Order: sequence, then structure tokens, then C-alpha cells
Amino acid sequence: MAGKGKCGLQPHKTISDAERGRRQSAVNYARASVGLEGFSLSEADEAHAQRFIDAQISLQEFVQPRADALTLPKSSS
Repeated sequence: MAGKGKCGLQPHKTISDAERGRRQSAVNYARASVGLEGFSLSEADEAHAQRFIDAQISLQEFVQPRADALTLPKSSS
């Protein structure tokens, strides 16, 4: 498929420093909001957020639920 990179991601796009700052601020806000609820982002969530900040994925791709994030941990009982 033309225009797609590895793993179906869009090729790395160049964004302005202002846009990168807006994306970083949005992720920081979300991270703080989640933290106030008593949760923290997993390593996979942090990597996913960084892909958004780096313009490797769009906002639409960033906010879509990921299959790995929907898997519940197995009960230890």
C-alpha cells in the first residue's frame, strides 16, 4: 500500500515546534489527569503517546483503543 510505513503507520511527518509543543502539552495534561484518578500509563501507553508527539500517528489513531490496551490482566486466583 503506497504511503504506509512499517506496521501500517504513516511515514514520519515533519511538524512545527509549536505543533510538537501542543502535542506534548496535551499528553502531559492527559498523563496528569490519569494520575489524579490514581492510575499511571503503561510503557506501551507512553510509547504510543510518544508516537503521537513525534507525528508518527494522527490524533485519530492516538485516541483509538488499542487491542493490547483492552486485554485485562489474568486473575491470580
